[in-house]
Amino acid sequence: MSTQTPVKKKTDRKANGRGSIYKAKKSNGKEVIKAAIHDINGKRRTKNFTRKADAEDWLADQRRAREQGDSTYATNPKMTVGQYLLGWVETRKPHVKPNTYWGYSSVIRNQIIPYIGKLNAAALSPKAVENFLGELVAKGVGAGTIKLVHRTMSAAYNDAVRLRDMPKNPVLLARKPRVQSVATKSIPLEHWQKIYQEAIKEPHTHARIEIAMMVGLRPGEALGLKWSDVDWDNSTLTIERQIQRVRGEGLAFQSVKQGGIRTIKISQETLKILQNHKRHQSLQKARWENDENLIFTNTIGRMQDEKADRLMFKKLCRSAWVPEYQLYQCRKTAFTNMAASTDMRTVMEFSGHSQVSTVIASYVFPTTESMNKAVSEMDKLRPISNSKVLLPLSAEQ
Repeated sequence: MSTQTPVKKKTDRKANGRGSIYKAKKSNGKEVIKAAIHDINGKRRTKNFTRKADAEDWLADQRRAREQGDSTYATNPKMTVGQYLLGWVETRKPHVKPNTYWGYSSVIRNQIIPYIGKLNAAALSPKAVENFLGELVAKGVGAGTIKLVHRTMSAAYNDAVRLRDMPKNPVLLARKPRVQSVATKSIPLEHWQKIYQEAIKEPHTHARIEIAMMVGLRPGEALGLKWSDVDWDNSTLTIERQIQRVRGEGLAFQSVKQGGIRTIKISQETLKILQNHKRHQSLQKARWENDENLIFTNTIGRMQDEKADRLMFKKLCRSAWVPEYQLYQCRKTAFTNMAASTDMRTVMEFSGHSQVSTVIASYVFPTTESMNKAVSEMDKLRPISNSKVLLPLSAEQ
């Protein structure tokens, strides 16, 4: 028990809401200067000092934080990192896509909790975050996983600060490790032509590869296409949904990745290929158990699984006698080829991305053909000297 002795000077009394400073004795009999103030949540906060000037500075900091709507204390100061993150991810579940939720949940349970799950959530320091991320790098954890860990922790602590459950986000001050994901590139021209030639042999596969390699849709977007999305008169295709596997629910329609419906132009040749596929599809409907008007279905008319879609592409690569590329590389191939013949703004419209940096870094790659073209065009700019004739280099030189 401590006893409180008010400071004699009346000037030490603060106006209502500005806090107070008074002398007090601790249980060991030592006299201290105590400062008290109510925080943004209306809870009374106190702190002991040896100097009155320090107490006044502390009160000023508390008032400043309160006026700015900031919290200076954690709502639950004893909660661990693991407890907080597991609770946070459940609150996010209704607001994010199922795959995003499972991505957050997976790294929390498999990466974060085993390392720093028992640390105090409110007292977590930027240094502790840096050391943790450094351990993941040393262990050889993939760059994509490390980036997801960082993104998950940052989002969780941002919400805590926004809701005034914690005073700060230590992830913002922690230095991110320098890890670089190895991006898969576009398929070389010679190989994608062989793949396309092999796909022509079967109408369903031909249409699927046309949408992948020429239009550049994501696999989930392609599988989510319905015949009603095709405008035959105006030669357009509307992308407004994708198919994803949701844990506990199976295959389900989801909104597209960037959240916005987009309508893109397609060629008359693409329309012919789709029309041919539609005619052959109608002959198979007698065996169907369900008809959801999908352009690409499984053998009984139901949603096509992305795993089966990838397996189809692997078999196609083998039949074409080319390396087993990833199906997603078809999308990168489409935009790499498109970028050679149009402006980047148009490529962005087809891709569904709003950041040109994302398109350039992940979807558009230099090819042998584009580099040869660049060299040839640069040659045309070189002025020809009238005084000397340049002779070709001999093999000996």
